[in-house]
Amino acid sequence: MYKKLLFAVALSVAAVAVSAQKLSGNLSPLKGQTEVNVVLDFTGTTVNGQPEENHIAFHTKGKNDEEKALFLKEWNEDLREKSYDLLIKDLNKYLIKKELTGGNFPNAEYTIIVKVLNISPGTHLMKNSDAKTNVKFVKTGDDSPFATVDFKKSIGPYSSYVAIQVPRTAMAFSMVGTQIGSTVVKNLK
Repeated sequence: MYKKLLFAVALSVAAVAVSAQKLSGNLSPLKGQTEVNVVLDFTGTTVNGQPEENHIAFHTKGKNDEEKALFLKEWNEDLREKSYDLLIKDLNKYLIKKELTGGNFPNAEYTIIVKVLNISPGTHLMKNSDAKTNVKFVKTGDDSPFATVDFKKSIGPYSSYVAIQVPRTAMAFSMVGTQIGSTVVKNLK
């Protein structure tokens, strides 16, 4: 068990380093800021490379209206809320080093837009969840980024130990937060 845990930790650390692509642009506009708005955008997200609608249809097929409504609430609301909370929690573990806080700050001068391209919910005891994202750093209210970075595979460490799909899937966003935070600290000198 100890070896498995040690291997999982090593894999998680490697995932931070390997999945990040080179930062394009410059993060200097964030220098001296105390807050940054963070937006998690699931528009057009695929699940395991397929349209999200296919995933929803598969999990609601043959269910009664009450069961369908429960799944849709868990998937469309709880997943997004838990994912955002985990992303912010781990992002701020890094941003604190630069006296910066990320979160729901719509009046902040700058915004980090995390576009979710693909998510994989993983499977219980078999495969960790993961997310593929494109991150844009913009002046709030502007669509033109001053910096971007892609994370090809942010793996939710230990997520395969979680039996329930939505919390397991959301765990990948903990790593997204870690990767964004690490990138900001490394590039904001």
